[in-house]
Amino acid sequence: MRDERLTVQIPTQGWKQLLTGRKEILDAYDRAREQARSHEVETYHGKVAEAAIRKWLKDFLPGRYRVTAGYIISPGRSSKDKTPHFDVIIYDALESPVLWVEENADTSEQGRSLAIPVEYVRCVLEVKSSFTQKNVKHAIEHLADLKPLMNAVDDPSDPYQLHLSATFSCACVFVELREADASTTRALDALLGGLHLRGFLGGVVLRGDRHAQPQTGRLSLAQSEEPIERPFDPKTTSLLEIGFSSTTRIADKVHVAALLDWSESAFSQFAFDLVAMLKGKFRPGRVSSFYGLGSSWHELIRDTGGKKLD
Repeated sequence: MRDERLTVQIPTQGWKQLLTGRKEILDAYDRAREQARSHEVETYHGKVAEAAIRKWLKDFLPGRYRVTAGYIISPGRSSKDKTPHFDVIIYDALESPVLWVEENADTSEQGRSLAIPVEYVRCVLEVKSSFTQKNVKHAIEHLADLKPLMNAVDDPSDPYQLHLSATFSCACVFVELREADASTTRALDALLGGLHLRGFLGGVVLRGDRHAQPQTGRLSLAQSEEPIERPFDPKTTSLLEIGFSSTTRIADKVHVAALLDWSESAFSQFAFDLVAMLKGKFRPGRVSSFYGLGSSWHELIRDTGGKKLD
């Protein structure tokens, strides 16, 4: 009998449809940016992007998890300690109580801020409108407010949990890279500040100026035993093509650089990396899921049967 088992196909089924979430975030952002031009302070579009990302995650993530803006509360922190507010908190909704709810002008579920006990928080995303050195530094600095909660991992048998879970992750989401900011690697260099954050995944840039295809930029960290020579000269290679930061040494024979590369699959890959982190199954350097893998080039090769085009 002939073996009829399936094998992985690239492009995978439905890869274009998985980009719907990206399009909805960008459409909401663009509408809000146009409206914000009449505001005295143009920050409205950034808030809309945060809400759109929360909505996408709410629809995408497994039902066990919920998404909110709000606060992370630990019995290990004094009432005098600063309680920072975070854009996007993913938490275990099946186990977690909600300590309190703050309503704001947006009365929808996505407009509320919730206070979540630390042991049920699984991920925090920091959202910024554009990929610039300033915005990267602000995002990393804000995530660093979680450092007291990252300094240890509690024994699961301890009835009183004070720190973020062992599977906690964090990342940055930038809506766009503008051409004016694409001729320097300073933003990538600033991303290396995330190395001291537990579970730091890097992040994504949802779009770049002038890209004809719906490409997303994946921000990741590359590791080497030796210093990594920068393979791309930022004076001649735009970050809209690819980018590589300077290298930083974090230990003996451990050198790290930040990488930005663009693909139509990067949005889905980031999404499934998040899911893998939530489940404690993420492995660096390994594809978390084949769902969403594909590109317009793969489609062209498939449709032409791999024949050379004139």
